[in-house]
Amino acid sequence: MQAQRDNRSQNRSNVFLSASLAAGDGSLPIRVRNLSASGALVDGTSLPSAGTMIRLVRGALSAEAVVAWQANGQAGIRFVREIDVAAWVSRPGHPGQQRVDDAFAALRQSKPLSSARGQSLPSLGCIRTELDAICARIAASPGMTRSSMSLASNACWACWRN
Repeated sequence: MQAQRDNRSQNRSNVFLSASLAAGDGSLPIRVRNLSASGALVDGTSLPSAGTMIRLVRGALSAEAVVAWQANGQAGIRFVREIDVAAWVSRPGHPGQQRVDDAFAALRQSKPLSSARGQSLPSLGCIRTELDAICARIAASPGMTRSSMSLASNACWACWRN
């Protein structure tokens, strides 16, 4: 293994990307650990053996490759044609994930959140107040039994604490 790793002709980007390997009629989830224009190191379970033709897929991107080696849950793959590494390491662009990423970035920087339309979103305090009101309405509903009220109250308290 070590000799193969030392004979690389291109620099590799260390990454941690979710992708899938398609071989034959099946597909399996894998993680890409490093990536260059000509190959990648992947890890996963039940990886194909050396010499197997595969297709690496990440979102809308795919590349044909051959498994160069495989051992201990890892495999080195060599692409049939060079890939654009920047395209593979960029975010797949799913709008839902982008909103989550933007929200976390705003929270880390103590900035107000904004919606896709540029409107300001409610603060966590405002959301907590609204959830408290919802819990109170549920607890006061006629069909609420004492044990259900206790469960609802505990759920609301757990949400409020966090």
